[in-house]
Amino acid sequence: MIEAMDINKIISEIIPPDDYQHRNGFSNEHLIDKLSEDEKFKVETELINLLKKTPDMLIVDTLGYMKSERALPVLYELLEKAGEGMAKLILASSIYGINKNKELVEIAITSFRGLEKPKDAYYIYSVIPAFYYLAKFHEPEIEKLIEEYTKHSEYLISYNAKQALGK
Repeated sequence: MIEAMDINKIISEIIPPDDYQHRNGFSNEHLIDKLSEDEKFKVETELINLLKKTPDMLIVDTLGYMKSERALPVLYELLEKAGEGMAKLILASSIYGINKNKELVEIAITSFRGLEKPKDAYYIYSVIPAFYYLAKFHEPEIEKLIEEYTKHSEYLISYNAKQALGK
C-alpha cells in the first residue's frame, strides 16, 4: 500500500507527461492496484477533474481500468465529441469496461474501420494497438473482426491480432 502521500504526486506517477519518452510501453495498472480505497476515490475525483480540462486518453484508460461509474458522464460527453478513430475506440472501450453498454460495440467497430487505411504509411501502427482495445469487449462480432486480421499478409498485424485474441 502506498503511504499517505500528496494526491498530486500520485497523479503525476499515474499520468506521466504525454510524450513518447514517458508513455511508450507505460502501464499504470500496478500503481492503481496498490492504492487504498480512500486514495482510489481521491485519484478518481482528480482524474475526472483533469479529464474535463484535457481529453487525455491515458486518463480515459485509467478511469476505465478503475471501473469509474462517476466518470461516465464526462466519458460519454467526450465520446460524443470525438471524431472517428483511435480516441473514439479508446473511449468506447473504457466506457464498455465500466457499464457493458452494447451500443458501444458498433461504435468500436466503426471507429476501427476508420483506422483501416492500408495506403497510409502508419497504418500498421494504428491498427495494432486498436486490436487490444477491441479485445477488451469480448463480444463475438468484435472477435470475428480481429480474427479477420490473424491471416493478414503483414506479419506484425497478423501476430498482434492473434495476441489480442490470446492465440
